[in-house]
Amino acid sequence: MMQEGEQRAWLQREAMEWENEGIINDEQLNAILSRYDMPTNSRDETTTKKDGTSQSIQVMSILGALLVGVGAILFVAANWKELPTFAKLLLLFGTTYSTYFAGWNLKYRKGTHPKLGEALLFLASLLIGATIFLNAQIFNVNADAHWLLLVWLIAILPYGYAFNSSGILVLKILVFALWTVFYVGQNSELFVGSFGIFMFYLLLGINLYGLGQIHLKFESFSHFRELYQGSGLFFILISYFYFSLETPFRHTLTRIEPLTGMLQALFILFMLISVIMIVQSALLCKKHENSKYELIELILAFAGLFAIWMLTIFKDSLAVSHVQDYGLNQLEPGTATLLFILFNLMFFILTIGSILIGYYRSILSFVNIGMGFFMIGVLHLYFTTLYRSLPRSLAFIVGGIILLLFGWYMEKKRRSIINDIKEGEHA
Repeated sequence: MMQEGEQRAWLQREAMEWENEGIINDEQLNAILSRYDMPTNSRDETTTKKDGTSQSIQVMSILGALLVGVGAILFVAANWKELPTFAKLLLLFGTTYSTYFAGWNLKYRKGTHPKLGEALLFLASLLIGATIFLNAQIFNVNADAHWLLLVWLIAILPYGYAFNSSGILVLKILVFALWTVFYVGQNSELFVGSFGIFMFYLLLGINLYGLGQIHLKFESFSHFRELYQGSGLFFILISYFYFSLETPFRHTLTRIEPLTGMLQALFILFMLISVIMIVQSALLCKKHENSKYELIELILAFAGLFAIWMLTIFKDSLAVSHVQDYGLNQLEPGTATLLFILFNLMFFILTIGSILIGYYRSILSFVNIGMGFFMIGVLHLYFTTLYRSLPRSLAFIVGGIILLLFGWYMEKKRRSIINDIKEGEHA
């Protein structure tokens, strides 16, 4: 009798054969693969090989589009003052929408060069941002204003789905993350603001991961599930890495003022969306039992965030000491160390969880993200604990040996997991 892994590999091969024979279409194939938590991009990779093309073509096309975009922006910037306002507007809007039309034409209308068309659509979405910021400059609007990033986000919001473009969706996520940095940073002190930024990033990660889960409900867009989940996982782990440091709690927590105004409203909105995402993921577990581990990952991430939020509210109840040199309050070393241990434990649980989920669902990006953050976490622990307790020369020698052995082991383990995933896909 076939094991579960063999059954999943068999079903994956059969479903791809059904699609090739015309029994089911592309959307139905993605729906079948998503139902059993299998990667939905396997069909695209197989089709690419059959067509004699390669993923490198798309990468080269996107890189070429980026270079063209940067070159065009630099050329316009060099001659910007000499152009009249009407010519500037015509050049900006004309170039942007001409690029959109060319991309749509190549990818959909003619369909002769879909990879190049995809790259041009991505380039046009970048040009929208350049158009917005240069128009702000033309009309003497503060180009540093965070709301210009929000306008850019709104402008490209529908295009990721309209053009079925992963690149545009990634750009949308990056623009929103950048807006968060500017908005939170402009409304708080720089160092204290970093604490707030990573609180928002943790919420963003939870929401993105939950949004990826919800894509299981939509056959047409189920192949975007991994993109949202991978992005969400990155923001969750980078946020927990920040909170696993001792500095945010020892020096920063006592300086944070309660959120007020729009920041408080935005934070509460993010929290409510996170709760909705977790509830939706729990409901999906009834239909997709394999997603229960991802629900656990989400709940753990949210629980840690809630604990951090409570710390910011009740920070005055924690043991603090007064630093005479700077006139600042900070947590007692014992309290800060306890928080350091707890959030390091949470960080490593989530990184290991992402590796296991990636291995179980055959998603290499999850494995790579989890492995990467796991190694960063181990390096951080070495330089904040063992390094301090050894003489400097001995610490470097021991650290070098540990890093070499650990790097060798982690790379060996990563390759083993990737090979197991590939063997499961092609068994």
